[in-house]
Amino acid sequence: MRPPPTCTITGSFEQGKRPVQGLVRFTPERLWVIQEGIAWAVLAPEVVLEADGSFVVAVTPTNVDPVPWRYLVETPAGSFKIAVAMNEMGHTLRELLQRG
Repeated sequence: MRPPPTCTITGSFEQGKRPVQGLVRFTPERLWVIQEGIAWAVLAPEVVLEADGSFVVAVTPTNVDPVPWRYLVETPAGSFKIAVAMNEMGHTLRELLQRG
């Protein structure tokens, strides 16, 4: 019995070449995923941006069970919906937003 894997997302925000301060919040569309017949809570991180405007979070990949879902990501630059495919190397927020 193993919990679902996690996937790292990194990113940073700046305005006029200066780091932005604030929060980045990842709100999942689902509260649970099923892994090997067991329901597991989905990660829903909220992180304060570092002094340089960067962040690192671990999330539950949105493709670990057959039901499709996404995260709502609230940032200083706006709100976005993203899907996070499992990737051991992780993702950048920019790459996930470009994938749509």
